[in-house]
Amino acid sequence: MDIYQLLRSYLGSTLRQRAIRSPWTYRLLKQAVAAQKRHYPWQAAHRLLLNTIDQAAAAFLQKGPVIWHNVFFPTEVLYGLGTVPFAPEAAAVVATGLGIAERALQRAEGDWVSSEACSFHRLAHGCDREGYFPPPGAVVCSSHLCDTAPQSLAATAAYHGVPFYLLDVPHQQDDTALEYVARQLKSITFSLVETLNLAWDEDRFQAALVNSNAARERLLAINRLRQQRPACIRGEEAHSFIYLMLAGFGAATSVEVYGELLTELAQRYRDQRRAVPEEKARLVWLHLRPYYPNAIFQILEQEAGAVVVCEEMNYVYWEPLDPERPFYSLARKVLSHHGLGPITRRIEAILAMVDAYQAGGVIHFAHWGCRQSTAGLRMLQDALRERGIPFLNLEGDCVDQSKYAPGAVRTRLEGFLEMLL
Repeated sequence: MDIYQLLRSYLGSTLRQRAIRSPWTYRLLKQAVAAQKRHYPWQAAHRLLLNTIDQAAAAFLQKGPVIWHNVFFPTEVLYGLGTVPFAPEAAAVVATGLGIAERALQRAEGDWVSSEACSFHRLAHGCDREGYFPPPGAVVCSSHLCDTAPQSLAATAAYHGVPFYLLDVPHQQDDTALEYVARQLKSITFSLVETLNLAWDEDRFQAALVNSNAARERLLAINRLRQQRPACIRGEEAHSFIYLMLAGFGAATSVEVYGELLTELAQRYRDQRRAVPEEKARLVWLHLRPYYPNAIFQILEQEAGAVVVCEEMNYVYWEPLDPERPFYSLARKVLSHHGLGPITRRIEAILAMVDAYQAGGVIHFAHWGCRQSTAGLRMLQDALRERGIPFLNLEGDCVDQSKYAPGAVRTRLEGFLEMLL
């Protein structure tokens, strides 16, 4: 089923801004989604959608202090404080599905937001200024990986007149860096408590880390299953769960979704229910995917039998957290990201994915304006070439459909598949 068609039918065309602030919208939407349960190929995806509707309702109806964050800030802090996290980059994906991206991008352009900037943030800017996003009570952001987020979110905080907290992450991963990041996380946490007049609850804060560990364990188990041949879940389906990696760690609901996905996936492996009738190749997908209608996965998986078995964004790169030392644990998690520091760290991680998933090829989706993912690609390509692994750098845009050229994309994919099969 097309969830965005369902959403558009409930939000309407002229009353969207009013509709997203009405509790009736979420009640009706949940009823409609619940009624469609049997049409979902994965019940975990259905549960994820219901949870996401609840989270959106909490943000838009202001059921608690809404804190905007970028997708690399450790959300365990926000869930541990009992606030309502809101990730504008993730919400930009929903805006794309709802068909309001063009208008929002035009608004950003009209506000002199550079077209060279990441379109996730340009779209988020436009949606916010057009009234499609809930106003924040505070904004937090980490400096690592994405160089647009700190500027974009600082501007948002200034526009709404709310506090902005930047987690400054150094490129080093030594003890000095660990201490530096841990102290900042502690400072940000208790500044939020004071500024937003929150009640500090140490048990709740530790519970968020326990939830994070439980979600991590389930995701690791899911990834281990996906390393088996043949694949029992298509990459296009697995991409749906990346949202949890970007905005869900620390929430009990994420543990539930991963748990349900693990149960379903294990059953499919026992039943040998293949993702595609004949698996001809296995692929690793780097960065994100386009979120508007496109034929990329249709060409790869359905037509050619080349299944995406691993997504870089679903890769577990950190060790378990210690609830007794929350800020040091979270600092270590932040510093553990394979995209932080020398490009050799990311290359080593990607080669490890290729080996673990027995992948025969790698596709990198080069999102327009994203410097952290595209920098160093030549070195990555060279490293893969030494191993005889075909590599495709597919240029495009995750949320701006005007950058999508179906004919050119098909030509590039078919050329890549000729090398692969």
